[in-house]
Amino acid sequence: MTAALALVPTVAQAAQGGQTFGYTGVPQTFTVPGGVCELIVDAFGAAGGTAVYGSPGGRGGEVSGTVRVNPGDELTINVGGAGTGGNLDTGEPAAAGYGGGGRPGGFQEDLTPGNGTNGGGGGGATTITLGTQPLIIAGGGGGGAGSFAGGTDGQGGDGGQNGTNGDTPNQPGAGVGGSSGGNGGAGGPGGQPVADFDLPGLPGGNAQGRTGGNGAVNLADPHMGSGGGGGGGAQGGGAGGSSSASTMYGGGGGGGSSLGPAGVTYNTGVREGNGEVTLSYDTESCGVPPTPEPCPKEKLKVDKTADRTKVSVGDQVHYRIRVTNTCDRTFLNATVTDDLTDVLDNGSLTGPIQATTGTVQRSGDTLVWTGDLSPGQTATITYTVIARTPGFLRNMVSWHCKSSEALMNCTDSTIVKVFHKSRHKPRPW
Repeated sequence: MTAALALVPTVAQAAQGGQTFGYTGVPQTFTVPGGVCELIVDAFGAAGGTAVYGSPGGRGGEVSGTVRVNPGDELTINVGGAGTGGNLDTGEPAAAGYGGGGRPGGFQEDLTPGNGTNGGGGGGATTITLGTQPLIIAGGGGGGAGSFAGGTDGQGGDGGQNGTNGDTPNQPGAGVGGSSGGNGGAGGPGGQPVADFDLPGLPGGNAQGRTGGNGAVNLADPHMGSGGGGGGGAQGGGAGGSSSASTMYGGGGGGGSSLGPAGVTYNTGVREGNGEVTLSYDTESCGVPPTPEPCPKEKLKVDKTADRTKVSVGDQVHYRIRVTNTCDRTFLNATVTDDLTDVLDNGSLTGPIQATTGTVQRSGDTLVWTGDLSPGQTATITYTVIARTPGFLRNMVSWHCKSSEALMNCTDSTIVKVFHKSRHKPRPW
């Protein structure tokens, strides 16, 4: 929690939140809020297209469950678009769905409704990625086969954890349905001739990674059956094969497979139309970090020295305190107190009081150093005193060194004798 400047501290409150993403045809982004380490995700792949004169498309799969994230992560969300079989009223051609749906088959390359037996395009997968790593993929349904015979033969397979294969009509000369993503994503073979002078149909396209295969076209007659496109997915579905030249039934596109972390739930064939993503979260899902076990106080080692034991009036004495953490964890809020009462009655501080880490503060005749020390780290505190009058500079430093006692219970001291300048010439220490 980031606190504003105020005299009264604020208290963090948990917040429930969520956001739903619909189909847009472009990538969308979501930044994980502060305090959020888990997202509850419900993602749906898109349905495959229903052929105008043919079979229905398969429905998209669902992936639901919890995904681990970090605050500040930026997720990219692509919501799958439904494949289509085209529109007779507007003349809009049959098409693959956004998110890796396979292109539908038709009469040669013309996918305009009414100009032959166009199949339905494969439905797009819905994906949630962090960088280049996919977290969730909900497979799209395969497109239905195109056929003037109508009916449900040759319908597209459903998206799901493995997805289902596209349907193969139980008719002579029919194209074969494409394999689902979980079954390899291979395109279905073309229908075999059923009479003299009949020609075989064409095979459906294999999936290309997450993209479904393209449905097989029919080349001989606009009334013959064409293949449905494969659905997009973690592995796309294979497309359906087209019928032989004298028959009317194509194979449906296979459904795409889904992907998610351990523990998520997969449902097969539950979504009609475009895909969708819903994200829900709790801003306290990161939890409270455990309080580290404190280091025992006896793991703090302190050493106090002066650079000489005898000086003349006017000479300087350089003091050094070394505080070392011998614990295997960080020593938090280490404290050392230096009592200068019996130093300053015969001398005075000069220059700065310095510490290599932590902070040191003076209050009257007392110095207090505090700081955190990582394992093995040493803080060094230094200061200088000028001897002013003859006598003794007696100094004592104290610190906590026994975990069972509250008062400072360890000490280290130094004594420096000060002479009149005319009576003694000190020797270096």
